[in-house]
Amino acid sequence: MNYAGVPVSAIAERAAEDAAALVAAGFTHVMVQDASDMPQAVRVDAPTVAALAVVGAAVTRAVDVPVGVVVGHNDGPSAVAIAHAIGATFVRVKVLTGVSVGPTGWIEGCAHDVATMRRRLGADVEVWADVHEATSLALAGSAAWAAREAHDFGLADVLVVTRDSGVADALDDIERLRAVADVPFVVGGRVTLDTIDDAVRRSDGVVLGSAIKRSSAPDARIDPETAARFGRALDTTGHRA
Repeated sequence: MNYAGVPVSAIAERAAEDAAALVAAGFTHVMVQDASDMPQAVRVDAPTVAALAVVGAAVTRAVDVPVGVVVGHNDGPSAVAIAHAIGATFVRVKVLTGVSVGPTGWIEGCAHDVATMRRRLGADVEVWADVHEATSLALAGSAAWAAREAHDFGLADVLVVTRDSGVADALDDIERLRAVADVPFVVGGRVTLDTIDDAVRRSDGVVLGSAIKRSSAPDARIDPETAARFGRALDTTGHRA
């Protein structure tokens, strides 16, 4: 809704440059997301899918690391379709199972739709599923229940844990949830330079977004110096970032 008319080709060029900067800083994975679309729809429409495919294709050509796709507030099927088309490795789905309420209203799990799209396309992409993702409120179930359902019912390959109360609480959750699902766990956000070392030590990876940008503006670019400081904390042989 806040699209200002910048040519998609220009957005793709900037995204590819930022992705290359992250890889140069030591990052092992990059993600493409329509994060600046506000207000953000739960499921997106055709122009967003088309634009993300163009941007994502530019990123996959620019880097030699796994690329992920995140679409809308919870458009897992579109993420799978885009990832398959551009040769991306994984998708992140905010509410794979269960029901949450967020700024857009009800957000229902899309595990069946994601599985159907993967099967229809023969898409060999990982699904990274959030456990009670941070921008909506799960209506029922503990974190352990959510992790178990995302893994057992939703067939998630990686689980993402974020806590508004801080990275330390997210890491404590991860330690408890490892008994529930035998998959990698990554911290989904809120990581800073002060907490990156602990996050890398106690999880299988971290997701970094606004912390590595030059400002909070919707079109803010990656800050290579800050990215490099985070990159030095990463164990590239065993962690995702």
